[in-house]
Amino acid sequence: MGVFAGKAKEDSSKLNSINWKKVDENKSKPLQKIIWKSYKNDEFYFGNKNKQGLIKNSTNSSNEEKIYESSKISVPQITELEPFLPLNNFLDYGNFQTSIRWKSSFDGGASDGIGQQNPSFVFDYGISDSSLLSLYITGADDDLYNLVDGQKINYYWQNYGLSFKKKLIDEEDFEFGLSLVSTLEYWRHASGSETSKSIFNQSDSSLGKDKFEDLVGALSFPISKNLNENFTALIVPGITFLPEKLGSKGIGKNAYGNNFYIGSGIIFNAAEDLNLLFSYTTPLGPGNNYFDSDLNYSRKSIYSFGLGWDINSKIGIEGKITNSYGASPSTGLLTIPSDNLPLYSANITYKPHGEDTYLNPLNERDRFISNSGITVNNALIPRAGTSQILFNYDSRGNLFGSYGYSLSNIFQLELLNIGSFNDLNFSGSKNSNLYSTYLGENNINFRLGGKLLILSPQKDDLYWLALRASVGRNDDTNQGYLFTEFMNTFRLNNWLAFNITPKYFFSGVDSFGGIGFSSYINLSDNLMLIPEINTSIKKDSDLNSTLALRYSFSPEKSLDLYYSNAAGVQDLGQLLKDNQYRFGIKFNFLY
Repeated sequence: MGVFAGKAKEDSSKLNSINWKKVDENKSKPLQKIIWKSYKNDEFYFGNKNKQGLIKNSTNSSNEEKIYESSKISVPQITELEPFLPLNNFLDYGNFQTSIRWKSSFDGGASDGIGQQNPSFVFDYGISDSSLLSLYITGADDDLYNLVDGQKINYYWQNYGLSFKKKLIDEEDFEFGLSLVSTLEYWRHASGSETSKSIFNQSDSSLGKDKFEDLVGALSFPISKNLNENFTALIVPGITFLPEKLGSKGIGKNAYGNNFYIGSGIIFNAAEDLNLLFSYTTPLGPGNNYFDSDLNYSRKSIYSFGLGWDINSKIGIEGKITNSYGASPSTGLLTIPSDNLPLYSANITYKPHGEDTYLNPLNERDRFISNSGITVNNALIPRAGTSQILFNYDSRGNLFGSYGYSLSNIFQLELLNIGSFNDLNFSGSKNSNLYSTYLGENNINFRLGGKLLILSPQKDDLYWLALRASVGRNDDTNQGYLFTEFMNTFRLNNWLAFNITPKYFFSGVDSFGGIGFSSYINLSDNLMLIPEINTSIKKDSDLNSTLALRYSFSPEKSLDLYYSNAAGVQDLGQLLKDNQYRFGIKFNFLY
């Protein structure tokens, strides 16, 4: 035992011995440079799915080291409750955002149609972390909501405004936040026509249009307090500067005049990306913000309530009920001309510096169907930064074109959808009123819309689900409508996908639902068969069908040849039937 133990001890000492050697640093073998290339020339594959950390190179005089920093993802914050109720929120220096806003009555009143709209565009730019510059462009052109002396009277508003907001007190340093907001606007407005007199003419019965151009403005001091991380209260004293008399035919004051006001608002963060928005504003005079059908001016309190949803850091949407019809800081206190009504407001804001929702890239089969169908759309959206152009012409003269741009992986803005229906045969149809109002001779239909992706297999959902809405009007009859779609797209296998798309048409002439069914059947790698059926859901329903053959030159370029008895490929035309079939061609481009 003693001999064995001694030997074990000797072996153990040899195992535990460590020999140290000096390594010459100059002989270290340098690493070879790694060259990265995109897969199939698609730069999208360089998108980083996990964006929790960014690598920053930091260099000093002695050495070079890599430092990992958590990415700064700015929490989306709205900059105003209403144009006349700014918040003490700002954009980071150099950042900007754009907003498209839509205010409308629920019906057209005396002017008929879907409603009286006042669309606007807003551009915000961060001059510094405590200064914001905003541009407002708004426009409304319709008949007064109510008759005046038994007549329809046209009115016209157009505003170009520039607003500057400067932080005066930071809530981090005091108990509240305070800013100064000043606005200067160029206001073009008109009333009357060859068949009606102007509302600014109170002295005689002569007909004709009165046009005015004025410099107007607004000044406000928003005071805010974050009561806790979910609750913000706002008080805004301010004044708007508007003319109180226009033209030489007014008897006394025939316009709104200047108004002091005191506004209040509440923002409640109901969830991480969902806000409840409330505001109430009282005009104090000496001017007014409302007039009735007898052209009597007075003051009305202005309210708004609704929801704000940040879909991701790039896209935010709002929906509200309000009686504010003006869409700029100077005119926001004004109600709809000739009445005081609850209106609906729909807004979308795009922040290009925000982080997008990550989606796995589409496979090649699904990229072939991303250009949608002929009369039944699908739920797929081209990836962020992609433009989509569609052009259609058929044997009976229908002509349509559209341009869309993907602001995000989950939102596409339809910037332009324009076209004309031609040579429709609807004799005997009980929908003749719809045809004559929206699809009649000399019609040109202009539309604007958006498409939001809600579910997608690209983010591990079972199928694609998207919501699309568009608004616009017939330039000939000046009548418009709202069109919505709830698109569901399913991929069954490598060669078959299908769509179920409920639709709804809303206008002052008629309102009804419908549903579209379609499938994509791959006959070969580049050849696809697309059968489609649409039916309206109402008493006098229409059913139409389309059969298309698509040849894809690439996933981004394809050509459709089709045979259809749908009235057309644009919105309402998808749900109406023509008594005659037509051959058509459709070009699809993504770039």
